[in-house]
Amino acid sequence: MKKQVILYFNLLLCISLLYRPLLAQEIKLPDIGASSSIALTPHMEEQIGRDIAKQIRNSHQVIDDLELNEYLQNLGYSLVANSDDAYQNFHFFLIGSNQINAFATPGGVVAVYSGLFLTTDTESELASVLGHEIAHVTQRHLARSFEKANQLSLPIMAGMIAGILLGAAGGDSSLGAATALGLSAAGQQAQINYTRANEKEADRVGMRYLSRSGYDPSGMHGFFQKLERKNRYVGNYPEFLRTHPITINRIAEATQRAEQYKRAMKRFKSPLTYRLMKAKLTVLTAANTEQVVHYYQEKVEKNDQTIHPEYYFGYGLALSKKRAYNQSIELFKELHNSSPENISYVIALANAYIASGKKSAIQTGLKLLADTFKNKSYNLVLTADYANALMQTGQIKKSIHLLENYNKDNFKHPSIYKLLSIALGKNKELVKAHIAESNYYYLKGMLSAAIEQLKIAKKITPKNDFYTLSKLDSQKQAHLEEKQLYTLDE
Repeated sequence: MKKQVILYFNLLLCISLLYRPLLAQEIKLPDIGASSSIALTPHMEEQIGRDIAKQIRNSHQVIDDLELNEYLQNLGYSLVANSDDAYQNFHFFLIGSNQINAFATPGGVVAVYSGLFLTTDTESELASVLGHEIAHVTQRHLARSFEKANQLSLPIMAGMIAGILLGAAGGDSSLGAATALGLSAAGQQAQINYTRANEKEADRVGMRYLSRSGYDPSGMHGFFQKLERKNRYVGNYPEFLRTHPITINRIAEATQRAEQYKRAMKRFKSPLTYRLMKAKLTVLTAANTEQVVHYYQEKVEKNDQTIHPEYYFGYGLALSKKRAYNQSIELFKELHNSSPENISYVIALANAYIASGKKSAIQTGLKLLADTFKNKSYNLVLTADYANALMQTGQIKKSIHLLENYNKDNFKHPSIYKLLSIALGKNKELVKAHIAESNYYYLKGMLSAAIEQLKIAKKITPKNDFYTLSKLDSQKQAHLEEKQLYTLDE
């Protein structure tokens, strides 16, 4: 299959472009070949997953907040660790859209829309959605559909995935549904029949992942039922219910199964982190700052901080968004005093101090980060925030030293390399800056961009620096070989 990745997808995407606003970055997906039945190998699935993940990143729809993204990654992988395929690579994305939706694709891509996250009331509900989508991947539902030529042909499958991703990138769920379902009547029926079987299996398997991971298994059917009940009389079901249709039998089966799991478990997770991250996402995605300030102000007036600290956290973030830093500092100080070890409180308080612009407050914020960092230098979000604060205050060399030390002692992370690239650039260390940028793209799965950065670094490297030139050539060759490895051939 030498034609690399995309024939039917490009056709569908081109047609759909006539009916939607132009995106900042077009989404192009892998070409799986002809329209006849085909068995996807794990290697092919991984290639598809890498390409889809890359295009989602390039679509600029992913919420760019390290703390929120790390929370979603940790939640997702806590379920993967207890799945049937703990060694499967997954890519978890938080898509900035008020749609209530989530989807999975071959290769372990799982995307959750911010609208769905904010609709959940407990971490178990959010985990249930992730567990359900992870089950679609581990049970190879999408991959297996290519082997069902008599039920689901490749163009139909292509339309389904392309439509979902179009809706994700464009923020238009109706367009995604139209693209996914605007095919032959026979194809639509085959898709519906196969999906129902998948959904039942994903419910059963996903609930097993939930219980193994310590989450309340009733979160799954409870959330689905809540969505169905909430939208029953509106006549405009959220995209998630359209692609994950709910029936009375399905809810009954899930309820019975959840009770069996619950009897075997004594306690469930009830973390504060979920509530704090939901508050942060609420503020981050709010279109009207005054409204979100008013919303959390009312919550704070009616609730005690010890019981609902997330309301005070959200209020502080909303005030910071409004640039009312003195008020937000007071709120964050109270939260920090109540729980000094909570990194979210430390970061929020330090950022409010620094953003206030007052010299003494900036020094207080930096000291708070420095003191916390001494005992938690392994913490990714704290490290990135501290390094960024150092850059903001002109302490470039100290920021570089901090980031380089993190890379020596911890797993490499793209966000650290991105910050390092910026810091090195500010320090006029341009060759190192491009190498760091290359590492950033490599860890993001964007091999072509990583190779391009190495080429730029080589051009500006002094001709007598044989060590660096050799290192750049070696790294570029390794990336080229890896890129070839993930090219689908016949």
